[in-house]
Amino acid sequence: MAKVVAVTGGIGSGKSEVCKSFAALGVPVIDLDVIARAMSAPGSPAMQAVREVFGTEMFEADGSLHRANLRALVFSNPDALEQLNNIMHPAIRAEAIRQITSLSATPYVVLAIPLLVESRQDWPLIDHVMVVDCDEQTQLERVLQRNQLSTEMVQAMMAAQSSREQRLAIADTVLDNQSSLQNLHEKVVAFHKNFSKTCQ
Repeated sequence: MAKVVAVTGGIGSGKSEVCKSFAALGVPVIDLDVIARAMSAPGSPAMQAVREVFGTEMFEADGSLHRANLRALVFSNPDALEQLNNIMHPAIRAEAIRQITSLSATPYVVLAIPLLVESRQDWPLIDHVMVVDCDEQTQLERVLQRNQLSTEMVQAMMAAQSSREQRLAIADTVLDNQSSLQNLHEKVVAFHKNFSKTCQ
């Protein structure tokens, strides 16, 4: 089986840009957010469970997930967030593992996993942890620039995640993302060259 490099970081840290750089280098990227969105399709088993637990007000008239309502609930109520995670995480993990094990003709794969600190014990197949890092003010500014969310909502989302210190504590590699996208891409290229040698 291919080695697994987990890419994690707080919201707004630059995980998506790092994954784009890996994909441009030909490295398969398995993104848990992409899997989660696929599992949020109307009528899916996961969405039926969400409806049973949280009610119809979390859904649009066409059966699609009302993301704003669900976000407002879970980021103001830790118990609700835990309930949602208990519904979604096992199914997402099973699909990610299926995808990883199906990739044999590649030295390594990237697993984009935002909540790695919170779920590290559930991922024994990870060989290397890469943390994309920047300071919290930069995180806040980036998310506010790209999303139509209030400062209070973004701060609540950040507070619901592990701390910067907790993420750095599990890192095998830290990618500092305080600079330009070009600088970040160059760091990914350098990592790729070095890590590919360890996979031979």
